Amino acid sequence: MKTLPRTHPLKLSPLHKLGNHRRLAALLKTDVRTLKAMAALGTRGYTEWDDVNDKGKVRHIENPRPQLKKAQACLATLLAMIEPPEFLTCPVKGRSYITNARCHVGAAEIVTMDVSTYFQSTTWKRVFWFFNKRLNMPSDTAWTLAHLATLNGKLPTGSPLSPVMAYLAHEDMWLAVAKLAADAGCRLTVYMDDLTVSGGRVPESLLWAIKQEFHKTGLRLNNRKERRYMSGEGVVTGVVVTPTGVRLPKRSHLKLSKARKAFATETDAQTKAEMATRLRGIESQHRQVMKS
Repeated sequence: MKTLPRTHPLKLSPLHKLGNHRRLAALLKTDVRTLKAMAALGTRGYTEWDDVNDKGKVRHIENPRPQLKKAQACLATLLAMIEPPEFLTCPVKGRSYITNARCHVGAAEIVTMDVSTYFQSTTWKRVFWFFNKRLNMPSDTAWTLAHLATLNGKLPTGSPLSPVMAYLAHEDMWLAVAKLAADAGCRLTVYMDDLTVSGGRVPESLLWAIKQEFHKTGLRLNNRKERRYMSGEGVVTGVVVTPTGVRLPKRSHLKLSKARKAFATETDAQTKAEMATRLRGIESQHRQVMKS
């Protein structure tokens, strides 16, 4: 296989029109027998548990076992090389929640929306559609990859493949939404399950049309998380967007302050080392926003 640029058009993907399981297995750094076995594992290919965050919210984790995760990661790398649209900021190398927010600097109105249970609502049928119809794979290889990517008919929450797969499985919908926004003179960005629309004015008719596109695809937007900002300042993917730039919200400064105080008073060596790692991460985020 010849070397391709880091990103390339979909038709140049080594997966395009791929109908040979031997070549497919080689791309995923395995063999045909193992590839087909992994696609048939179902729940035996995962360990599962409930994770509770600081706010008490429970998230069910479906973590693929090492061999399956390695194959999924290889596939994710290949899919991530397909040239992304300008509006997609995650998962895209070189783009982040900060660049996502920065796209909306200077807008008079900003509307943020959230996709409900994005991975769990992305079905096997949708994943198969992408491989079969968009990548023009024959049904047998598309079937194998759709089963490799999903668990119990949906995308698993802990797979390295799920972020890019969730977008591509609904690529037709996202492109339709982007056209609706552009036709209305608005800007769209998509950061995983967060979408933001901004402009001089964001009409309700546009938001209704976007929700209709989601409805046709089987996805839903969480109405309780929808926010409209009309003063040129709003919170986008955790960053405050202003008419002239971006900054961190007050809660982020408070989080950093608390983390520094806790680190300074901790006496247990192991706990202090863990806290140091978290603190470096928070400080790095602050530096990125301040730099931007």
